[in-house]
Amino acid sequence: MSIEHMIKEYSQKDILEKENTRELYEESFDDPKEFVDYYYEDKCSDNRMIVSEENGEVISMLHLNPYTVNLCGKLVPSYYVVAVATKESRRRERQMAKVFEKTFELLKKEHIPFVFLLPVDESIYSWMGFEKVCDFTLNRISDYEEIKKNYDIYCVRDDDYIRRMNKEDELRALDKGEVLPDKPVIMAKITDLEAFAAAVGAGSGTSAGNGSGISAGTRPGTTVGKGSDTGTGKWSGTEAGFATEKEALAWMRDRRMYFCEEV
Repeated sequence: MSIEHMIKEYSQKDILEKENTRELYEESFDDPKEFVDYYYEDKCSDNRMIVSEENGEVISMLHLNPYTVNLCGKLVPSYYVVAVATKESRRRERQMAKVFEKTFELLKKEHIPFVFLLPVDESIYSWMGFEKVCDFTLNRISDYEEIKKNYDIYCVRDDDYIRRMNKEDELRALDKGEVLPDKPVIMAKITDLEAFAAAVGAGSGTSAGNGSGISAGTRPGTTVGKGSDTGTGKWSGTEAGFATEKEALAWMRDRRMYFCEEV
């Protein structure tokens, strides 16, 4: 029998198609059934999935969960990369590398500035250009105004966000929440350097400031990039845009970031 292999995106609104990934999700992660039910019934109603499929079977996958991020005063579309998994029997075949290559190609075309994820092991993603930008916030801040006042980069809380946040808090209270690493961190990758530079004002002839009049500082749990000019917004290549993705990520690390999203 001939083998039909393809890297494809499952339709954003096709819940039945997305259910094809649930078996691999349950094989790969230790999340309680109650959390997985919530994830597939709710979060998967508007997320994207990029999969490596062989004769209709999902071999490898990642999910792109959409968020609007306040990037120092500018609202930008971004994705939380989750459910990164490959069937145990098919690992070391570059299946996941091909899935990520397709994902980066799509996001570049769509001018998505950056994506972020919470790794089990940073080394799994560092070779693809992901870098740690801050610690994951375990103690969620309920007061959105406090977040807006004290942080430069954070996810915008709309009605769907708040509804899901409350549901995730309920599951966690019942010890049915997502299983997190012992010391969770957030990694990010620049997926369109020009879009990122435009969002933060680099290339406009001004310093890459935060757009909100807040000086670039740090908070506990924020990592400061080496070689940065903390608080000045001055970087090599600023006027022409960031010279490299690493430079843009270092700029991010110099800002006050808050990420507490579970999925």
